[in-house]
Amino acid sequence: MNRIRQMNLPLYIGFFLVLGFIFIAVAGPNLALHPLDHKVEVEYQIIDGKGVVVAPPVQAFTVPDYPLGTDKYGYDLLTKLLYGAKYTIGIAIATALLKMVLGGVIGLYAGSFKSEWSFWKAVENSVSYIPVFLILYFVLQPITINPSLKSIELIFVFIFVMTVLSLPSTIASVRKQTREIVKKEYVEVARTLGARRNRLIWKHIFPQLKEGLLIMFVMEIVFVMTVMGQLGIFHLFMGGTIKQTMPTIYLSMTNEWAGLIGQSRGHIFGNHFILMVPLAALVLATSSFVLLARGLQNHFQTDYQKAPWIPTGRTSHQPLPKMKMRMGDRLKITPGLVIMGVFLLLFAVSMVLVLGEVV
Repeated sequence: MNRIRQMNLPLYIGFFLVLGFIFIAVAGPNLALHPLDHKVEVEYQIIDGKGVVVAPPVQAFTVPDYPLGTDKYGYDLLTKLLYGAKYTIGIAIATALLKMVLGGVIGLYAGSFKSEWSFWKAVENSVSYIPVFLILYFVLQPITINPSLKSIELIFVFIFVMTVLSLPSTIASVRKQTREIVKKEYVEVARTLGARRNRLIWKHIFPQLKEGLLIMFVMEIVFVMTVMGQLGIFHLFMGGTIKQTMPTIYLSMTNEWAGLIGQSRGHIFGNHFILMVPLAALVLATSSFVLLARGLQNHFQTDYQKAPWIPTGRTSHQPLPKMKMRMGDRLKITPGLVIMGVFLLLFAVSMVLVLGEVV
């Protein structure tokens, strides 16, 4: 029992949940029970030995062929979730990865200088107050509803604008952490011995920040998914919004989860499952990344706690197995490296599938 209490459960649970969501994003269409254009008409089925009339909207958990039910038009909700997962997860990971690469590199170099740039600090402080959601709304609203652009083009526009707007905050965070490392004695010694800036950054500073950057990367995914959800409430769906009149309805062109939530928000007063199914999927995906970030934080905190008799103010958790293996004389395989490798591999596969689907 004590061993279970000491286990880093957020890391284990979060990692496997995130791995599951990425697998769904990659293989979702192959897991679907029906084609995306399959539509339920009025049918007569035998369920548990009883004749039942099946008509849209099919309630969730009532018909085995449609375990999560259908929308009011008869389209299977589970199928739409599986087809839309690659857009929800892929866009979030792509945006967060681009922000971390650009923001990390710029922040490392900006923080490596001895003197701080007052101009850049002023830019960081001013940009930090810019409401990202409002700017995204006014930029995307004219081009997203009944768009003339392709879905892949709209996705690239969102990734670019989102990265530009939130990049200064990422740079500021990395720069401040870098400034703290630069003040360390070993960095000053390396500088005195003639180490150039590139060597200082990639041999002395970056190794001290890589765990924190990994946690930031996971939390950036959460932030992007949250913004996508906010835009979805206002009918701005990733990949395009189809607006129909008489009556006025909004439909997602890609079936990404925030779009499914936005197009079914009117069902909060009836047929709640049509809204709750995609909402539960998005909340669970976001919570999985939050759990992973918390678990990584606990793991790295425990890994660096070299002297257990010195209190650190945090509860110690049992770290992942130390499966360090020397390959040659320089490369070591650690849990953090394995996690990052899995992320990058699955991200690359998911983006290839997204591009192949929308081009």
